[in-house]
Parts: sequence; C-alpha cells; structure tokens
Amino acid sequence: MASTTSTVPIARRRELPAAAALLLTIGGNILVIGIAALAVAGVAVAAVAVFGPGILDAL
Repeated sequence: MASTTSTVPIARRRELPAAAALLLTIGGNILVIGIAALAVAGVAVAAVAVFGPGILDAL
C-alpha cells in the first residue's frame, strides 16, 4: 500500500500585505512612465540630430 505523505519539504508561499502590493504597483508604474519618458526624449534627440534645425523652426 502506497503512502500519501511526502518526505520532500515544500516551501510555503508567503503573500504580500495589501500596502506592500500597492507600493510595488505604484513603483512599477512610475518605472514604466520613466522608461517611456526616456524613450520619447531619445526620439526627440534623434529627430534633431537627423533633421537639424529645420525641425526646430517647424515647432
């Protein structure tokens, strides 16, 4: 007859408190917005480098 108990230890999963999850969510969103802002700034610098001062006159 087979035994149903296992001798392999199973790690328990710990849940985050609601406040910690909220802070991680807000921090992640700020990080994504920061990366997007850097990408937009990079595109702007590349556009100025490629098209020169003509693009600045168009603005």
